[in-house]
This record gives sequence, structure tokens and C-alpha cells, in this order.
Amino acid sequence: MPAERKKPANMEEKESLLNNKEKEFSERRPVSTREKPKEDVKVGMKRETLKVPEDKKKKLEEDKRKKEDKERKKKEEDKVKAEEEQKKKEEEEKKKLEEEEKKKLEEEEKKKQEEAAAQLKEKEEAHQLHQEAWERHQARKELRSKNQNAPDNRPEENFFSRLDSSLKKNTAFVKKLKTITEQQRDSLSHDFNSLNLSKYIAEAVASIVEAKLKISDVNCAVHLCSLFHQRYADFAPSLLQAWKKHFEARKEEKTPNITKLRTDLRFIAELTIVGIFTDKEGLSLIYEQLKNIINADRESHTHVSVVISFCRHCGDDIAGLVPRKVKTVAEKFNLSFPPSEIISPEKQQPFQNLLKEYFTSLTKHLKRDHRELQNIERQNR
Repeated sequence: MPAERKKPANMEEKESLLNNKEKEFSERRPVSTREKPKEDVKVGMKRETLKVPEDKKKKLEEDKRKKEDKERKKKEEDKVKAEEEQKKKEEEEKKKLEEEEKKKLEEEEKKKQEEAAAQLKEKEEAHQLHQEAWERHQARKELRSKNQNAPDNRPEENFFSRLDSSLKKNTAFVKKLKTITEQQRDSLSHDFNSLNLSKYIAEAVASIVEAKLKISDVNCAVHLCSLFHQRYADFAPSLLQAWKKHFEARKEEKTPNITKLRTDLRFIAELTIVGIFTDKEGLSLIYEQLKNIINADRESHTHVSVVISFCRHCGDDIAGLVPRKVKTVAEKFNLSFPPSEIISPEKQQPFQNLLKEYFTSLTKHLKRDHRELQNIERQNR
């Protein structure tokens, strides 16, 4: 391939000058009408290109502003909501505190009312106990006086001739004495007043001693015995002998009837207190029976209910005991209860000593049982 020939230097210079002139001419030459739209399009496109970022920027700013407004509005709403919730919570707490305070005041008021009602009830019960004690004491004193004066006031022989002596009615009445109850007091008293029981004293005594009384029926039985004693001179001696035989026979019993023993002990105590038995006869019989019960019961204490019943119903008159309830009420409400004056303190002393001995043995028994229970409990752990 033939080598390209180099242009001479002067030729290159000429071409360079020519090109520069053309360029200068082209720059000075006005733009033709055909070329003008192209330039306008370019400028428009440039303007559009510049306008798009500005609109986008405005939109972004608008969106940002809206977002900020929305967030601010939400914050304000949240703040208002939080304030409302806080206010509601405070109101609820305040209401709760007010309700609690109200409830507390109501409970305190209720407690005060209950305490006042309890105190009033306690006071009423104390005065009722005081009144009943005096009524009982007075009734016993009057009945005792009447029975002790019975020998001077018994009716004459001609009195009995006016009464009914028929076998049928008298035996029916004697039979009723085996089942004496407090509800029969009026009917039995009425029947007694119309009958001549002179020939039926032994049968009547046997029925009374054999009667299976309840503690609540003892007062009725004592009332009937008083009627017998005030009318028939041989009734009290016969009754005393019958009780002695009854207690002698009981010594041979292997398993005595606790209920009958409890009732019988109270019965003979009441007969002594109201004066049907003399103090010497009655107290001697009571002491002997109580001593037999306690001596046979020093270890097992199976007859503790008999002793407690005796103390509750007759302990004030026979042994000069003052119930704790009476002592408390007397001190608290400044009440004066009737003195134990039916039986003299000298005659009460032997009973006090006997009951103290039984109490001491009973406490030792209970302490011993308690220790045994504690040992069993420790072993089972």
C-alpha cells in the first residue's frame, strides 16, 4: 500500500485559516427560521426540566407541611385525650376515695350503732338478770317461810271431809305424779286442791321420788311437794326416808343414770332451800350425795355435768357461790344482787371445801390430758 504523502506546512496553515474564517462566519450568521423552533423546543424543555423539580419541591414541602400539621393535630388530640383521661382518672380516684371515705364513715357509724345496741342489750339483760334474781330470791324466801310455818297452819280434820276421797280419782292423781312437767302445774294444783290424799301419801311419795324429771320440771315438783307439806304432816318425813332409800339403792348401780342423778341432786337441794326438809336433814343428805359423787369421780370426772348443774342452780344458796356473770354485771352496772342468806355461811363452808377439792382435781386432770395431747401432736409431726 503506497505511503500517504504528507501535506506541506504551508498547506496546513491555509486550511487552518480557512476553518477559522468559516467558524467566525457561522457565528455571525443569523439563525434561520427553520432552526428557530428547534431552539425554542430546547429552551422550553429546559424550562420544563427546571419547573418539574420546583413543583416536586413544592409538593414535598406541602406534603411535609400537611404531615407536620397532621402530626401536630394528632399530638394535640393525644394531649387533649391524655388530659381528659388523666382528668377522668383523677375524678374516678376522687370518687373512689370519697366512696371509701363514705363507706368508712358508714362502717364506723354502723359499728357505733352496733356497739350502742350491744351495750343497751347488755344493760337490759343485766337488769333482767338482776330482777329475776330478786324475784327468785323473794319467792324462795316466802315459800321457805310458808313451809317452815306449815305445822301451825295445817287444816283441821273436818276440812278433809269436804274433799274427794274416791279411789279412782286419787289413784289417777298419784299416777300423774310420775310424769310431772311444768306445763301440768295448774292442772295438777287444781286436782290436788279437790282431793283428800290422806291415805295415799306413801304412794304419792314413791311416785315423786321415781319420777323422771327434767331440770325444767323441778320447780313444778317442788311446788307440789310444798302443797303436800302444807296440808299433810307426814309427807315431809316420808319423802325424806324415801330419798334416803333411793340413794342407798343407787350405790349398787354399776352405771348410774347421770340425768336422773343430776335432777335428783337439784331436787333435794330445792326441797331443803324452800324449807320442806330442815337444814340439818336436807343439808346432810345433799352433802352425803355430793361427797359420794365427787369421791367416786376424782380420777375420771365423768359426773362433772352433775356437779356443774348443782353449782349453777343451787350453788348460790347451798355453797354461797357467786356466778361470774352476776359478779361482772354487778360491778359494771353497779347493781346489788340478793345476798346468800337462806343458808348460813357456817353451813355453806363444808360445801365450798368439797367443791374446791373437786375443782382442783378436775384442773389437774385437764392439764394432764392437755400434756398428753401435746405429746401426741409432737409425735405425729
